[in-house]
Amino acid sequence: MANFGKDYEENSKKTTYLELSLADGVLYCIYDEIEEMDLNIAEICVKDRLAYIGEYSYPSLFDITKIRQSTKRARDYMANEGNAGVTASAILVSSPMIKMAANFYIKVNKPKNPTRMFTNREEAVEWLQQFKQKTIE
Repeated sequence: MANFGKDYEENSKKTTYLELSLADGVLYCIYDEIEEMDLNIAEICVKDRLAYIGEYSYPSLFDITKIRQSTKRARDYMANEGNAGVTASAILVSSPMIKMAANFYIKVNKPKNPTRMFTNREEAVEWLQQFKQKTIE
């Protein structure tokens, strides 16, 4: 991971379905309200995220609190090809339905990188700290 400096880290980008930002070596992906995450939307979100981070990989917080449901094809994609550029995933949930869906995703889809579900943002970010790569000053 490169050291881009504060100016880069403070820049956030709004895309069609999510807001992306980078702070202290952690990538934040905050999804908009999405009634159903299908494969098409999942592919767009991953493409936008990869365009934002370039060739680098980061521990990432995925705030899915506003996603109502997702298709099996979208979950399969996110667990595999959709994990490009992600060293670890902290999935932030709120409602019991989203919590159940995230749990299902982790246990059944088996993402290829370390993945945990959280209901507390600070705890999620704290867990991600162990996956940050050291930068060369």
